Amino acid sequence: MASSKDLILENSKQLFAENGFKGTTIAQIAKTSKVTDAAIYRHYKSKQQIFDGIVETFLADYRVLLDQIKERQKSGYCLIENLILDLCGFIDGRPLEFKVILNAYTTITSAREAMELFYGYLTETVAACLTRGIKDGTVREDIAVQETAGVIATLLVGVNRRRLFGPGSPNMGTMAQDTVTFCQRSIKSF
Repeated sequence: MASSKDLILENSKQLFAENGFKGTTIAQIAKTSKVTDAAIYRHYKSKQQIFDGIVETFLADYRVLLDQIKERQKSGYCLIENLILDLCGFIDGRPLEFKVILNAYTTITSAREAMELFYGYLTETVAACLTRGIKDGTVREDIAVQETAGVIATLLVGVNRRRLFGPGSPNMGTMAQDTVTFCQRSIKSF
């Protein structure tokens, strides 16, 4: 059975994802978690601390994923495919956390900072994949690595946002693989 702290965190994710940070109250979290407001304050100093805990855990796990991706492949070209598919799988496994950040990044400083870190880590990883691919001959030598990495990272954030908030899209089931194909066609060495 989950502890009250774990229940508070899980219910907070759901409420923040549905209502946003500003639309969620401690009273709602307490009611959904079947605890008192005082029980929440025993574990957390504020709603912001709950929010920041969700975001920090998500980003730590995300960073581990990206580090694993960079280490496990031989070809930079193949790394792009693994990066895209693994990132989509990661978001699929943690949709609430990503929604929490996306819903709040325009209004909450810590969410904006989290989005910048998310994007920065992703850009750094894509750049590493491209650099490796240029070295091993699988990626075109004439691409501007940092600029291309920024474009691909932006594309991936947008694709995952669309996958979360627009599930009615006609190509939803193939969107991750379509993104892989597009990116690989764009960078492939001839």
